[in-house]
Amino acid sequence: MRLRLFLCLWVSCTSPAVAQNIPLPFSDDTKASRISVTITPDPLSMKGLSPSLVTARQQLHAHQPVSDANLIILSEAGYGLAAQTYARRLISAGATVNTPSDVAYYSAIAVGTGRVWTLPDMIKAMKRLDPALEPRDRLRKYIQVLYPYAWAGNTLALDAVIEFNGKGKLFGELSDSTREKILEQSQRNGDGRVELRLAVALLEQVNLTKEQQDWARSYLQRAQTSSHLGIMTSAQNLVALMDKTYAADE
Repeated sequence: MRLRLFLCLWVSCTSPAVAQNIPLPFSDDTKASRISVTITPDPLSMKGLSPSLVTARQQLHAHQPVSDANLIILSEAGYGLAAQTYARRLISAGATVNTPSDVAYYSAIAVGTGRVWTLPDMIKAMKRLDPALEPRDRLRKYIQVLYPYAWAGNTLALDAVIEFNGKGKLFGELSDSTREKILEQSQRNGDGRVELRLAVALLEQVNLTKEQQDWARSYLQRAQTSSHLGIMTSAQNLVALMDKTYAADE
């Protein structure tokens, strides 16, 4: 039995596509989703910039118009405000749908300089990326930014790390080291939400191996101990459905 259908039963639907966006019984903690990390600080000086770029940077800080070309060059030089401004300009032009890679990349530069307000835009664009086509250097940038945010306790980033790791997903198979870091952060959170997300991320896939099934059960067993009623109940229901599903397949 396909596990996507299995998850459709959980949310009482008949379309497998719906299972790819399963509603979970909690939302991100607003305060935790605003935790900011500075990975690559903005350059303190304008040394190395051409006179025209120095002027462009000054115009940017004075809230004056700056060309796309200059915003791109300043972004690549590590100026987070330029990257944030360019990303927002792209979003206003509909680029999240048409060219999501550019939105994700320039948002990542901004987020890396501590501009956490751009993180939701970055993740939204990343959800539209094709793992097979996204340039390796951009993937490295997303990982460079998302992981430190996640390990610092930013719940939005942590959810994204879980979502983008896995077979056929943007970051590829979940490594043992990343799994350990995720679970370490989960223990700090202590509410079982991470374990439930990890289980659901697995169960959305098809043709799970026995090892993957065991991992899903392990995550759900931890989530069942949550003090959050919705998380605990959802985990219990999924365990029961797993028992029923795999018993039918034996």
